[in-house]
Amino acid sequence: MSTEKSNQREFTRVLVTAHTVIRVGGATLPEAPTHSLSMKGMSIQTSERLPLDTECEITIILVEGEVEIQLLGKVVAHLADGMAFLFTKILGLESFEHLRNLVFYNAENVEQVESEFTNHTGIKKKD
Repeated sequence: MSTEKSNQREFTRVLVTAHTVIRVGGATLPEAPTHSLSMKGMSIQTSERLPLDTECEITIILVEGEVEIQLLGKVVAHLADGMAFLFTKILGLESFEHLRNLVFYNAENVEQVESEFTNHTGIKKKD
């Protein structure tokens, strides 16, 4: 990733592999691995294609049945090997803390991630 592109991002993106479940209406897509993840979104590896702007429920499974990150999001891009999602809401404090820790512990530049957390309230910029 180029420095110019990463400087445009609000949050650091980390390469993490975790299983995800995407639910749209009453349908559930097959589990798919994450490719990259940030506090604002993620990309997954899948052959599935939901229409852009499709709102969905997202579960990132860290420990099956015990530790999961629950989010609401929408499809923002189709990729050669998957889809990208923007998180619109993190559901619950535990989900926020798990997501934050996942990004923090997988980041190459921990100081940058700490600065991003300081400058935001959750996933929103501080005024």
